[in-house]
Amino acid sequence: MGFGDLMPDGSIDDKANSNNGDIVRVLTTTIQILIDFTSRFPDAEIFFSGSTQERTKLYTRILRTYHATFSKEFVIKVLIQEGEDFIELPFEPKAHIKFYGFLIKRIH
Repeated sequence: MGFGDLMPDGSIDDKANSNNGDIVRVLTTTIQILIDFTSRFPDAEIFFSGSTQERTKLYTRILRTYHATFSKEFVIKVLIQEGEDFIELPFEPKAHIKFYGFLIKRIH
């Protein structure tokens, strides 16, 4: 799953910071796409992480804020890095550890 700013050459820049005030709209659209996709493919597990550490922190804050809502429909897991290995853990909103990325799967 990825998104970013559409560049004149047709490529997508996932590190761009356009600051055009549409972050809520973009994230709302992305969440709706996630809901629609997993409704059609309930066994799919979606991985996402930020293109930068700051964006991964932003996604962490969003998941913490809306965990009670998201957890009604989705199992949320995180990936943390230990050495060269990645470990999958349940998302714990109060944990203050560095996440590498997230896995979301619809509850059915």
